[in-house]
Order: sequence, then structure tokens, then C-alpha cells
Amino acid sequence: MHISAKALAEVIIPLPPLPEQRAIAAALSDVDALLDGLDRLIAKKRDLKQAAMQQLLSGQTRLPGFTGAWEVKRLGELADIVSGGTPRTNEPSYWNGEIKWCTPTDITRDHGKYLTETERTISRSGLRNSGAVLLPVGALLLCSRATIGELKIATEPVCTNQGFKSLVCRACTSNEFLYYRLRAMKQQMIERAFGSTFLEISQRNVSALELAMPTLAEQTAIAAVLSDMDAELAALEARHEKTRLLKQGMMQELLTGRTRLV
Repeated sequence: MHISAKALAEVIIPLPPLPEQRAIAAALSDVDALLDGLDRLIAKKRDLKQAAMQQLLSGQTRLPGFTGAWEVKRLGELADIVSGGTPRTNEPSYWNGEIKWCTPTDITRDHGKYLTETERTISRSGLRNSGAVLLPVGALLLCSRATIGELKIATEPVCTNQGFKSLVCRACTSNEFLYYRLRAMKQQMIERAFGSTFLEISQRNVSALELAMPTLAEQTAIAAVLSDMDAELAALEARHEKTRLLKQGMMQELLTGRTRLV
């Protein structure tokens, strides 16, 4: 596809006087500059968060008031590891119920930390007649095949399919801290995965993952710092999206003459 110079020259556009053209272009350029500034700020905040994760989650940097060595533990000592299941798809009564049923697609659909909605649901009958397990609020939904290492925190009771090794944290473990810690261990999980059709990490290999852990109080403090940084990033990204939509609306109005500048 192409357009000739002659055809392009014949395109008709609404054209205001030159001073108004310049005023419109200046208004849109100001919004572009704001978007560029937000892009740079978001990139900077992401870099700062990445550095904070590397320092705080490894114990290289300690928050004020915390001392003492971290203890190396296996993941199986910190949380109960739960596999998922799928009700028979040819049994309608097992589906479209009140229980959320999570697949890896639900995990990778967006970049947020929490899972609030799932594409599909199952019924109580589907739960009873399958390998699915109802996980509590706060469970870590950890993908164990295909998108290994991706995870979210459940905000409501939820089940998963077989593509998960979900974690229900014990009393000594902050699920928020473990969320950030596991995100930094994705490559280790992939290296422990195996399979000919698709890679999958087994429950045994998930359980055997070792990580240095501080006290519960320090875990909670670290998770709070990182959560605050996440919230700041989310607010900036929401502002960026709002500004982008504002610019789109301005272009539709100003470039057609429907709205005139003073």
C-alpha cells in the first residue's frame, strides 16, 4: 500500500490561521513534554525499585533497627505447597459457579501484584469432584509450567489449574515479602524445571529452593518499603495513561476545529 504525491497533495484538511495553528501545536507540544517527563520519571522509579529489591532482599542493605544474620531455609519450611486441578470440562454443572478458578493467563494478563478476578469460575460440585483446592486469601499463586516463576497474591479464596505450585505461608513468613523474594528467583526456578513437551518445575524442586530469611518483623518492614514503591509507580502510570487520553481528546477537538483556543 502506498499513496502517490498527487493524491497526498489533494487531501483536504481544515486549516485555521497561522497564529491559531501555532497555538494548537504549542498546546499539544506541552502535553507531549509532560508525557516525556512522566516516561523518564517512571523509568527512574523502576530503576530505584530494582536496586532496592537487590539490596533489601539479599540483606546487603538493612533497614534501621534490624541486625543479626539471616537464616537460610528451604521454601518447603516457609509455606505449604499446593497443586491445582481442573474439573471435567464436559460437565456443565462443574463450571460457572461462585469459586474463582485461576490459570496462568490470569496471572500474566497484567503486571499488578494482586489477583482479584479470573476469566473462569467453578462450582462447589466442580471443586469436590476434581483435584482443585480452595486456597485462602493471601496465598501466593506461583506458575510452575510455561510461564514459570510468574506469581500473584490472591485477594479472595481461589482455585488454580495444574499449572501452579501455590504457597500458603506459615506463621513465620510474610506473604508480601515472599512475593518479592520469589520474583527475584525466577531464573532459579526455570533452571530446576524439566520436561520434553513443556518445562515444568516439580513440587519437590519448589520445596527445595533455598533462600535467606530475616525475622518476620524485618520481612514485614521490607515488604512495606517495596509496596510503597509499587504504589508510587502505579500512581505515576495511572497519571501517564490519563494524560495520554487527555492528549488524544485534545487532538480530536483542536485539530478539527470543534474546540477553539481562546
